[in-house]
Amino acid sequence: MMLQPNPRRPIRRIHKRGDSHEPPRRQRAHSVRRAGVAVLIAAIATTALPSRAAADGTDDYPIPHRIIVTTCTAEQLLVAARDYAPVYYERYMIDMHNKPANIQQATKDKIHFLSLSPADRRGSSDGMYDNGVDPLWLAWPNNMKIFFNNKGVAAKETDHCADYPPDDRSVWDWSPTR
Repeated sequence: MMLQPNPRRPIRRIHKRGDSHEPPRRQRAHSVRRAGVAVLIAAIATTALPSRAAADGTDDYPIPHRIIVTTCTAEQLLVAARDYAPVYYERYMIDMHNKPANIQQATKDKIHFLSLSPADRRGSSDGMYDNGVDPLWLAWPNNMKIFFNNKGVAAKETDHCADYPPDDRSVWDWSPTR
């Protein structure tokens, strides 16, 4: 009677020294398979398990610290943006003037939270995007972009805003043919 090899056990080679080992090709395939399974498990765990967002309010989110502590009005910040970051000002104004009049007015009203104290501004900014969905944000997601989203523009605005009159509302009336 002839012995049949067990299909569940790998064939082992015996070398001249008498020790046996699995063929190198099998070891490599086994290692690659193990690594692939580990990566797959890690990917599933990171996407399937619930986690908490790490975008908590900081000194510069969602409103840069310089905007929180400024003593300038929204109009002064806009004039400074017009003169020191004209590309951003122009893009913002084009975008704003492509919105209906009620959205434009709501944007002007919303940015006047700058009349609050710095502590109240920070408190307001911490809950700005957490308290449900803001209808203005739904109508125009970039409504505060020139004031909040770009720290470089905010720096230029706050560096120069005090050089301008505080209540010049004509800065909101912009047209490409001015």
